[in-house]
Amino acid sequence: MKTLINMLPKDIISHIITYTYNLQNKQLLNDIINYNISKKKLSELYYNFWIIQSNHPEPEDKYWLINDIFAYANGYNATMYGYIANFYNIFRRNIFLQTNEQIDQYVELLEEKDVTSQINIFLGLLTTNERNDILSQFININININVNL
Repeated sequence: MKTLINMLPKDIISHIITYTYNLQNKQLLNDIINYNISKKKLSELYYNFWIIQSNHPEPEDKYWLINDIFAYANGYNATMYGYIANFYNIFRRNIFLQTNEQIDQYVELLEEKDVTSQINIFLGLLTTNERNDILSQFININININVNL
């Protein structure tokens, strides 16, 4: 990283350095921490359930995770019937996506990306409460499945 930074022109480096002196918004920092923790926990839970317990091949766990995130965002309504207002509201958090048509086009492009990118983008759009909600819902479902086995 240091080598790459040294290749930058001095005026760009000095411009970047000014940002390192600014205090960052505590809420933003907490969101970044929550994103990393949530992603790690969800990845572990889905890997343990789909790969270890259910004996499916990789990356089946990631496909189920993105499926469940889409389902959560769409109020557990099948996406083949369209998206609900909450789904669109989540994507409107991206300042470049403000109309339903823009969001529909973006989601089509998103679905062409690899599953890890889809997960990262979607989790980044969710709030800390929504990420925590997805985590708790999966844990509750997983507990019910294990009890019934």
